[in-house]
This record gives sequence, C-alpha cells and structure tokens, in this order.
Amino acid sequence: MKINLIPARELDSQLVDIWRNLQESNPHLSSPYFSPEFTQIVAMVRDDAEVSVIEDEGKVVAFFPFQRDGSIGIPIGGILSDFQGMVCKPGFELESLALVKRCGLTAWDFDHLLTSQKCFVQHHRHVESSPQMDLSSGFEAYCAERRAAGSEQIKKTGNLARRLEREVGPLCFNSHSTDPTVLLQVLSWKSQQYLASLGCDLFSMNWVRETMERIHVAQSRLFSGRLSVLYAGDRLIAGHLGMTTPTVWHYWFPSYDPEFSRYSPGLVLLLKMAEYVPSLGVRVIDLGKGMMLYKQRLMNSSVDVACGSIELPSWLAFRRSARRRFRALVSGSPLAGPARRAVRWIRGRS
Repeated sequence: MKINLIPARELDSQLVDIWRNLQESNPHLSSPYFSPEFTQIVAMVRDDAEVSVIEDEGKVVAFFPFQRDGSIGIPIGGILSDFQGMVCKPGFELESLALVKRCGLTAWDFDHLLTSQKCFVQHHRHVESSPQMDLSSGFEAYCAERRAAGSEQIKKTGNLARRLEREVGPLCFNSHSTDPTVLLQVLSWKSQQYLASLGCDLFSMNWVRETMERIHVAQSRLFSGRLSVLYAGDRLIAGHLGMTTPTVWHYWFPSYDPEFSRYSPGLVLLLKMAEYVPSLGVRVIDLGKGMMLYKQRLMNSSVDVACGSIELPSWLAFRRSARRRFRALVSGSPLAGPARRAVRWIRGRS
C-alpha cells in the first residue's frame, strides 16, 4: 500500500471524482464533512490542510484529510469538524500507526471519529453517541414516532410557535437565504452566545469566519451551505447555518435574537427545517455530538463517535499521556471546579 501526501489545495478534478465515488460507496460517509468540498473550502483558508492519498496496486483506495500543527495532526476543519475519519469503501483496513508515520506526524488527535472505521478502534479513549433526527419516513411519521416515545417537545414547540405568531407576527420560514447581511446577523447572535457562555468567540478567528462565508455560497447538488431563517412579521428572529448532501442536513450553527428567547425560536426553526426536509430529498438531520435536553427529546437515531489519539512511541507521546492522566486525576477531585473557574478567569483577562 502506497501513501502520497499532498497539500489539500492540490486536489485535482480526477482525485475529487475518485473521492466522491468512494464517499457514495460508503453509507457511513453521507455527512457533508466527508465531501471533498468541505476539505477544499478549509484548504482555501488554511495553509496547513493536507491529504494522504492512499493507493493499493496503483489504484487510489482512500483519502485521509487532516491539518498539521508541527508534528501533531488534527482532523480537517479542526474545531469545526463534527465527523471525522478516512474517505474509503466500507470495511477498508490499514495500519493506523503506519498511516500517521507516513503523514510525517507523531500523533493524530480526534474527537468525532466514526467508530465504524475499525482500524482506529484500538486508539479510542471514549465513545459517545451523536444524535440524529431520522426523517426518512416523512415529517408526520417522525412526529407520530416521537409522540409514541413519550416526547412532548414537538407539541410544546408548536404551542410556542402559535404564541409567537399571535404576539409578534406571522411566521415566515426560508430554507436558504443568500443575503450576506443575514449571515452576519446570524453569526453575530452566535458570537454573543459564545461570549456569554464560554468567554470567547469562535467567529473572532478569521479562518473560521471565512470558512462560514465560503460554505454559505457553496451551492451544488452534492454539497451546499444552507442558511435557514425564521421571521415573525418583518423581524428576523432566528437563523441557522448548516451544510447538506443529497441525504444529510448537518445542524451546525443555530442562533436567535435574545429578545425572543421566551418563544424558543431556535427550536421553532429546527422543526420548520425538519418539516421542509422531504422537499430536499434529505433523510437525516445530524444534530451533532452533545446530549443536550432538546436533542434527547427530538432524536430517534444516533451515530457513535470516538475521542482519542493515534500516537507513535516518542518522548512527546509520553508527555501527552502523562498530561492526560493528570487531567483525569484533577477532574475527579474536589479541585476540578475551582480549576475550571480559574482557567476561565485567566482567559477573560488575556
């Protein structure tokens, strides 16, 4: 097996066609994160995006996109990436340590790796479920299934939507706004949310904002950015920037006007999106890892993803392992809470 390493910007049309055929051959890779367009967009805004092109007997059989930070690799898209792994046919196997070595890395860290890629299993440290809304039988069937499961989230959100119409104005849903000023507003609301909850703003990083802008305008049958918005009367009250493939809509960056928070406009928008899904031919809305209460109430399917690291034997790997053990020790002690508060205070002062 031969591995050729290339800058992600050098993916040509022939390699993209092979990539797409591999993606379409593997039902585990239906997420937009595994589309060649996502890697190409990241490569437009980052110089550290690379791709391992894996060949067997002269034929390209897999792609492994990643970003490089010195000798450490991370998944393509870094903090933006909600699904990670190789682009390959189902059941494809290779020696993971050899892959990392041939990439010129001492380690590759992951936090949303598909557990279906068995060659990485020995490097998993933690596995959790990434929830989904399976709408393959239609929106009405989905609602009936959720009611039968005992969830009242859809009913309660419907009541809030009707109250919103009475008190503010008739609701208008647009599945994709091309207006860049609307995108700016949606990201601005999200920035406020990040600052309030985390003390930092993801969109203050230029490459992240530029990635959002490029995904917003990417429009094709196989990969699209989708800026969905909800108006009450003439007021924009909620928006969501996500990505779609022919079968998956990835729920990514929702936000709303805080003035209308009592109506849960983000949830109203999400259910409008779910209702619109059949017209796109989409079967699944991926909600992303993290079992928030609304996800627990709306999900009816899930995908398992893993956190971990593939590390070559080295002094750096030893240090990283020791650091992880120390963090685990601290997190299980009474010092964990004060330590986290101290870190947040220091970040807020810097």
